[in-house]
Amino acid sequence: MAGSSSSSDLNSTPLSYFKYDVFLSFRGHTRLKFTDTLYHALINKRIKTFRDSEELRIGEELEGSLLEAIQRSRMSLLILCDEYPTSHWCLDELVKIMECSDNGRKRPVLPIYFLVEKSDVQFQKNKYETAMAAHEEKGRYNHKLEAWKSALSEVGKIYGQRCDHKTPLGKAIDNIVEEVTKRLPPLPLHIDHPLGLDSELEEAKSLLEIGSRATCFMLGIHGDGDDISKFVAELYNKIRPHFETASFLSNIRKKTTESGGGLEDLQERLLSEMGEEVKSKFGSTFKGSSEIKQRLGQKRVLLVLDDVDSIQQLSSLAGGLDWFGPGSRIIITTRYEDVLDDHLSYNGVEVKKYCITEGSSSTVKEENVVGLKKDFEIVINQLKEEDSSENVVSIVGMGGLGKTTLARKIYNSDEVMKLFPCRAWATVSKEYSAKEVLKSLLKCLKPSTSEDSSSEEELKQKVSRCLEGKKYLVVLDDVWDAKAWRSIKNCLPENNNGGMILLSTRNDQVAYASESKEPHHSLSFMDKEESWELFRNEVFCRKNCPPELERIGRSIVETCKGLPLAIKTTAGIVAKRERSEDAWEEILNLLPYWSVAEEDSSDVMKILKFSYDDLPNKMKPCFLYLGVFPEDDEIPARDLIHLWMAEGFIEPIQTGRSKAPPQPEDIGEQYLKELVDRNLVQVMRRKSDGKGVKRCQIHDLLRELCISESNKPGNNTHKLSFLSNLGSYACLVTCNQPCTYSLFVYGDPNEWSHHIPEACQVNVLYVTRHVHIDRDEYLKWLKNSKFLRAEFSES
Repeated sequence: MAGSSSSSDLNSTPLSYFKYDVFLSFRGHTRLKFTDTLYHALINKRIKTFRDSEELRIGEELEGSLLEAIQRSRMSLLILCDEYPTSHWCLDELVKIMECSDNGRKRPVLPIYFLVEKSDVQFQKNKYETAMAAHEEKGRYNHKLEAWKSALSEVGKIYGQRCDHKTPLGKAIDNIVEEVTKRLPPLPLHIDHPLGLDSELEEAKSLLEIGSRATCFMLGIHGDGDDISKFVAELYNKIRPHFETASFLSNIRKKTTESGGGLEDLQERLLSEMGEEVKSKFGSTFKGSSEIKQRLGQKRVLLVLDDVDSIQQLSSLAGGLDWFGPGSRIIITTRYEDVLDDHLSYNGVEVKKYCITEGSSSTVKEENVVGLKKDFEIVINQLKEEDSSENVVSIVGMGGLGKTTLARKIYNSDEVMKLFPCRAWATVSKEYSAKEVLKSLLKCLKPSTSEDSSSEEELKQKVSRCLEGKKYLVVLDDVWDAKAWRSIKNCLPENNNGGMILLSTRNDQVAYASESKEPHHSLSFMDKEESWELFRNEVFCRKNCPPELERIGRSIVETCKGLPLAIKTTAGIVAKRERSEDAWEEILNLLPYWSVAEEDSSDVMKILKFSYDDLPNKMKPCFLYLGVFPEDDEIPARDLIHLWMAEGFIEPIQTGRSKAPPQPEDIGEQYLKELVDRNLVQVMRRKSDGKGVKRCQIHDLLRELCISESNKPGNNTHKLSFLSNLGSYACLVTCNQPCTYSLFVYGDPNEWSHHIPEACQVNVLYVTRHVHIDRDEYLKWLKNSKFLRAEFSES
């Protein structure tokens, strides 16, 4: 197996850089028999090998394809025969090989002592001494002699394979191929945009007990997010060097369909990736299972089965612990925890479990955080104060100042993770539900638990039990009033073990009601330099601003008066305009009279409305549509795009060209990307590729803009939206109008169904809770529906 240094070097090098597995360096007279046989043995093992050639030796210096092959090989193999040092080409290759490998410390170097002694090479004795003396006598390469001698000394220190007259050729070749296979470091999986979940990776790694070789066991990683596969790929890269062989089978659910090839193909691929030759089709999964058990039963393997959704897949690919050798580790990812339990019932195999969920703590990280360094230190110091009876710390400030950004920065910091082993986060918001807040806390504290049927009192007890006796940090973000605080605080134990609560609010009275430490930490507006840094980062992607635009740019930033939300929104507008003095002067002329330093949000709305006015007309209804979602709601991007389509906001493009036009879903993704680029929508979670949007959110001030603009004449889009308490926060038409087209429900369905007129035709029905009502009650509204999100059950 590869040493840690080799693994580290390859992990830090882009995969696309390496072109070959092995660079084979040899002297010409070994070519016909030994080298040729070895070369083909390596190729037959699917080890991509570059073989030196006389035709490549042009000129006096090492260059061209020969030099590139050395630099871009993961390992070097040197056949050190007695005539090897007579060739200045071989010696030049050796110097370059030792340089690229850092004398074998960064990349493996395997010397083959072919009818020579290891000491002859290291100390240049016998034929090696004669060869070096001949080079010195000729004087042609005296400037290279010291480098040659040093490289020979270093390579002679490395353990290699010995070939002499006592060893049969076939046996010698087999030994070398086996040694190459062991030393060749595995290529890490290529991962765009790593998740940054280092602590979670270490936790999962500890569950695998890599150091123990006593037995084989399985770890099931389950959850509802698309990041599971990327998480496991990062884990695989961390632990792969510890195993004899490995296989990463991705997208199993998709690949076991008829079009995907089925389980038999996956069995063949598993063995092939493990280095086992598969000459013919198995003919059945039963035969494939037998082959896996027979061939891998004595090997220490690492196997990842990604996106498993049925027990049949597990039974065919990893049926039992005796299928693999001692010390093997099988990692299973699935969205369905029941599959892991079924493996015990069907095959008697117990699977350790580790859960990753979309709501679990440290997956959300703030991008492009500017300033807040002093704020961070002040709040951290308050959280460290254990000599006080007060265990609540408050962050106070108006909307858009960065309270949530600061709270996330603290929550995700290494320092807080060390201080508070137990952490939980919940967003409260203005229209809060105590049950939903408690569920959010419990989801962080006990991710694998489902609490949909628990009462509020039961949830309080469960949260309290999870926190009791622990040094915890609970973050309650965006608390609007004292009533919300009082409904939650009873489930939070006293700080008998150093537990702390971090609360963010717009209202100082809430901080006083919570009896938080004083002084409450009030966020200030950004100073001029912080404002300029944020603006410049947003407009120029962290690059420098051209000198001719800096004066105007700073003037634009000054009109925002240090409010981060206004700065980012204005930067989103500027970034879309021509980068010229005239274009920026035009924007500047519209801004000086708009004050955003006042707490009166109407002034902020002017800047937000400017961003809205700058939208193309076809995108304005898409943006206004975001107003129907509750505050702080993480909106599934897929649902949002399909809603836009159902409402007719996205029209298919008709072209006369032969190339197929983009699909409505693709157009919707571009619309959403445009809104994100303009900083009108925040990305909460990205897809596994690190690029597409999976979940998004709209700031509450922008949401208010959506509602106010939608209520203006000409923008009426006929929507009803009911909150968890009866009443609408975005009711754009009165309930007695029969022309309502869209209905969004976030509360108890039984509280609103009788408010909908009989003649109402619903184009969109979006219900976020299970509906316990007669199906026929809905059918009268759904005759012409184009989008439905609801779960029905008989009442």
